[in-house]
Amino acid sequence: MASSSVAGAVTTRRECSAEGIALTIRYVLFDLDDTLLERDAGFAHFCRELYHTSGVMSDTHTEDEAVALMVELDAEGMRSRQEFFQDVMRQWPGVFRDVPQAIEVYLSSYPEMLILEAPTRALLEDVQEAGIPAAIVTNGGSAMQGRKIDASGLRGLVDAVVISEELGVAKPDPRIFEHAMARIGAVADDSLFVGDNPEADILGAKGIGMHAAWLRRGREWRYDDDRPD
Repeated sequence: MASSSVAGAVTTRRECSAEGIALTIRYVLFDLDDTLLERDAGFAHFCRELYHTSGVMSDTHTEDEAVALMVELDAEGMRSRQEFFQDVMRQWPGVFRDVPQAIEVYLSSYPEMLILEAPTRALLEDVQEAGIPAAIVTNGGSAMQGRKIDASGLRGLVDAVVISEELGVAKPDPRIFEHAMARIGAVADDSLFVGDNPEADILGAKGIGMHAAWLRRGREWRYDDDRPD
């Protein structure tokens, strides 16, 4: 789960050790999806709600089949929502009037299905109480990512939010990390980035000299040259 993994990844009040060198983490930056919020669980909830309200999916698929298919079409959120909903409408004609309506429904309902779990909230509150500046750095569209952050209550728990669409560059581009650090007055040597994506989060952050904590989620690290701290 995101909560226990994130809580285990960050030490705010004592020194950490990486490669035998003592570090003091003075700034913490977090990814959003599948780091602070469980994207997969929220998306599956959205798919199940759509199945029960659409009136057409049950004609051809069971609930589990329909959810599995939508999860496959979603490709872990890497596809645009327009492409995703075009495929959903091809699979189930009549599920939405058109793509704009589908995206409107998604924007309004999906963020409410993402839950900030209690251990993650407690961690962020501890970071705040320790006086450690923190930021969220997320790839994605401004409307969707902003609504997730607002609906979950995350905005009041960090000092800055940086969304790739607003900045015009996305992780792992160094500029998005640099911009986020500037927002909270951070320097790379004293900063920890916490994320689940090996390329975008971990290699991106380490590429500019930050320390990085990786949420494994059952995976093995496949890069020999530059491992997470």
